[in-house]
Amino acid sequence: MAKVTDDTLTKVSTDAATELVNSFYPALKNDRSSIASFYLPTPTSILFNGNTVADGAAVQEIFQNQMPEASYEVQSFDCQIMNRAYPTTTAAGLKPATEMGVKDMSILVMASGHVRYGESRDQPLRGFSETFVLVPNPSSDRKRRRDWLIQSQNFRLVV
Repeated sequence: MAKVTDDTLTKVSTDAATELVNSFYPALKNDRSSIASFYLPTPTSILFNGNTVADGAAVQEIFQNQMPEASYEVQSFDCQIMNRAYPTTTAAGLKPATEMGVKDMSILVMASGHVRYGESRDQPLRGFSETFVLVPNPSSDRKRRRDWLIQSQNFRLVV
């Protein structure tokens, strides 16, 4: 297998971050029933303003049943490769390092912008900052196919 170049890894990580930002924030407003599909089945850490949330299904439940309508405006985002050899699994078990490809990495994504809670345009804009750790989707389930899933998330409203 040919060695994966830094340029290729940078492009893959940038594409993953762009896809997350362009699909996750609109889902928080318009497609709340799909929110759980953005997460690993068992993420390690999800925090909203310092409060722990169990998993993607719990995030979805919060947005569907407790949160008012929310409009997110991402002003900037960036990404950084965290682990170039993220330990991914196959049906046979852990993938050997010699078989790792361009999507066998973990990615840190940082996003910031403004959010407005409530339907009225008169509601104040609040700043937010958010970090995600994305990892490769280990599932071969093609009906909810996302190449990258949220393993960890930390959302903060800016005071």
